[in-house]
Order: sequence, then structure tokens, then C-alpha cells
Amino acid sequence: MNKKEAKEKIKKSHFGNESKKALTAWIEQESIGSVGMGLFDVPPIIERAEGPYLYDCDGNGYLDFLSGFSVSSLGNNNENIRRILVEQSKKLTHYFDFPHPERIKLAKNLNNKSGINEKTNVVFGVTGSDAIELAIRAARHYTGKPYILTAFGDYHGVTYGTAGLTTKGGSHQYFHPIRPNNDVGYFPFPHQYRKPNDKYPGYDINSLKIFQQMLEGKETPYTDGFHNINNVAAILVEPFQSSAGYYIPPKEYLQILRKIADRHGMILIVDEIQNGLGRSGKLWAYQHSGIVPDIICTSKALGGGLPLSAIIGKEKIFSTWSPGAYVSTQAGNALACSAGNYVLDTISNQSFLDQVNQKGRYFFKSIKKLKKKYKLIGYVDNCGLYTGVEIVRNNKTKEPAGIESNYIRDLCVKEGLLFEKGGYYHNRLQLIPPLNIDLNDLKKCIDILDMVFEKTSKKFKIE
Repeated sequence: MNKKEAKEKIKKSHFGNESKKALTAWIEQESIGSVGMGLFDVPPIIERAEGPYLYDCDGNGYLDFLSGFSVSSLGNNNENIRRILVEQSKKLTHYFDFPHPERIKLAKNLNNKSGINEKTNVVFGVTGSDAIELAIRAARHYTGKPYILTAFGDYHGVTYGTAGLTTKGGSHQYFHPIRPNNDVGYFPFPHQYRKPNDKYPGYDINSLKIFQQMLEGKETPYTDGFHNINNVAAILVEPFQSSAGYYIPPKEYLQILRKIADRHGMILIVDEIQNGLGRSGKLWAYQHSGIVPDIICTSKALGGGLPLSAIIGKEKIFSTWSPGAYVSTQAGNALACSAGNYVLDTISNQSFLDQVNQKGRYFFKSIKKLKKKYKLIGYVDNCGLYTGVEIVRNNKTKEPAGIESNYIRDLCVKEGLLFEKGGYYHNRLQLIPPLNIDLNDLKKCIDILDMVFEKTSKKFKIE
């Protein structure tokens, strides 16, 4: 797509005059390579927001089931966070990458709530990519090994240090001719819905077990299990796959990876950047599997809308670093840390998590009712308020419905519901509202989906 084509799309869109003016100005001023028109046919220009609602330049409201890609977990323009930021700004806004009271408090808070059952330390960054780079640097420095293993479909960032860990061909082409981070190996991500022998296949847990067995032989560059040789620093995984389509693997998934890491002396790093901090109904998504990682990466929701990331890991791993081993100008920013303490205290409260699970059960039950009503719904993943819906043309063959999914997404935007679409087959709806959304707004989402699914079924003759 070029700028001329983008402007033509804007001109034909359903948006009002003010939004179209703003969209045209955006296309004029920014590179066409920005993400907006990569995820939407035409994205709305959001001028203001409140709670679970976003408002465009013409005043049209959208129910927010995008949550800023898991950033706005406590809703948009949260009053308590706003108050905390104002108070903190009167004391200190920035002090380079140096300690200050809110940063020290947040580090202690993260250590205490990591769930890792030995002494841990925290390292702060600014973005999720920062956190991933810090984690793999720590693992490689500690072990002296080069390789990082990750899953097909995982998303761990798109900087030069992280792009090799993100298995998206559409991203990698823009790094040529220099390959990003090539000491990386990949293994299959298992899911409950599609099986290896299906017409439209996917990986199952046995696919991962085959990979596990391969490591016991000598025909991989990663290990020689027969001679107890290991060339891998760490296994880095999302407990649930978010950018790929909001897929939830079997509980056995992380358990097998923990066994592999223990068997061969690898560090196990969990990327909780999108699915952590209460999104799954537990503070950390890894906790659903009953394992304990060595390092946790967190960001997005942590800063309450401001850029902030952190890794929490076993002290012995970080102990080999000397002062000055890492630095970032905005890491652990005073404003972001003050918001972070409020976010972490709020989300880690058990009564808050109980409400997330209650709302998640209601939402899951409601979508399952829609599944019985509409054959275009092939499968629903849900855990807390983390939901992926697979759209198919045929429930028996599981034929992916990519074009239909685009139609659903665009019609939902028109009807005032905003979410992202993804999936291995481009056919997944990714539904992540603010964690403090109320039941009436969840019902409103279901009502919109009901209407849109009915129109889609009729238009594409899916019966």
C-alpha cells in the first residue's frame, strides 16, 4: 500500500469529516510503515478516552476491547492513576536511570509478588523489547551459551535484539539484508483446536514432545543429550500466545519446557508482557501451569499507560553483572514507577482477581452461547479476560475464514466495538477489555458480536 491508496481508503471509510481530516493529516505526516493500517482497514483516530470507552474526532464512542494492547488494564484515563501522576510530578518526574523512592518501592513489590521461590532481583527498562533484551543478555552472560529457544508464533519485540525471537515473516523482511539475532532456535507451540493431521493443521502437545526427544540426540545445534552438551542459554516463551491470536496452550506446555530447561541447564524465561498482570485471572499467566520460571518479563500494563518494563529474576543469574552492565535513560522513570506501584497493588489484590475471573466466566459463557448459534465460530480460548475466538467457514473441516474475519472486525468498528484480529490463519478475534470493565459493557460487546455474526453468516452463507 502506498500513500495514495491509503488516502483513497480513508476517503471511502465510514468515519466522519473530522476523523477523515485527521486521518489524512496522519498519512501526510507519518511514514506509511506505521502499524495503524497494518491492523485495520482504516483505524479510528482517538481523541479522548474514559474507562472502557474511546472517542474519535467526531465524538463517536467505541467499546475498548483492545486496551492499548494490554496497556490500559485499569481502563482509560483512570482517575486514581491520574491523581498519582499529578502528585508525583510535584516531587520528581525524572532522575535518569538512578534509584528513587518509587522505583525502590516498585522493585520490592515486584520481587515479593513474582512467585519465584528464591531470592530475586529486578532490572528496569522502558519497553517490552527492553525487558526481553535484558533477559536474554542476562541468560547468555550467566550461562556463557549463545542460543535462545522460542516458540513459533511467539512475539518478543521487533528491535534488532529481539526481532529474531519474533516469528513474523512480515516483520523480518524489513531487517534485510542483515539478519536480526540469529542465535535463535524454534519449537512448535501446541494448541487444543487444530491437530497435525487436520486438513488445516496445527501443532499439538506431541509435536513438542518430539522436539523434547530430539534434544536427547546429537543431531541439533542446541544440545547433544547423549554427551550432556548444551549450547542453549535460555528458553524464552509467552505462557499464552498473544500477538499470534490469543491462543492458550495445554497446561503441560510450560511443564515440558521446565523439564527441558532443568534437564539441560537452560534458563526458563516467561514473557508476561501481554498476558501477565491479572489478564489471565492470576497475577502471572505462568501460574496456571504450576511451574516456576527463572526470569519474568513484564511491561505494558505495568506503567498504567506510561512506558515502563522490568525483569524479575533469580539473584544468582544477575549476580555476575557489575555496575554499569546496563543503562537506559528513561528506565524506571519516577512517574511511571509511581503509577506502577498503584497498578501492581490493585491488580494483585485477590478480590480484584476474583472479579476478573467472575467477569471472564460470564464473557466465556456468553460467547459459547454465540458459538452454538453461529457455525462460523470454530473455537474459543478463554482465561480470565483473555479471549481468542477462531472464525471458520466450516466447523467440520475447520477451514479458516480470513476474509470473513476482516469483515467482522471492520463491521464491529463501524458498530462501535474495537479489537485486534490475528491468528496463524488470519482468522482470530482478540478480545481484551480493561480488567475493571463492568458486566453491562461485557453484555454490550456480546450484543454487538451477536448482530455482526448474524450479518456475516448471511453475507457469506455460513449456515
